[in-house]
Amino acid sequence: MELLKVTKGGALHFRLSDGRLGVSYESGYVRVSIKGDNKRLYQVNKLVKENTKDNYFYKRILINNQYDRVNMLINFNNNNCI
Repeated sequence: MELLKVTKGGALHFRLSDGRLGVSYESGYVRVSIKGDNKRLYQVNKLVKENTKDNYFYKRILINNQYDRVNMLINFNNNNCI
């Protein structure tokens, strides 16, 4: 995994071991591209089910610490890109 660039907004773009793109955003989101297409990204943040009175919805857990977001990408790379 190697760092490709840092944007003005503070997003870190990484090249993962299998050629995919991994991005850590200052907003707390972590995204990874699909295989073969580095333009389409999907979120790897965990989902939590929130119950309301009559219904439910899913909410993403945002990671505020940059160290934890990069660590999430490293773990994703080790588990899914080898």
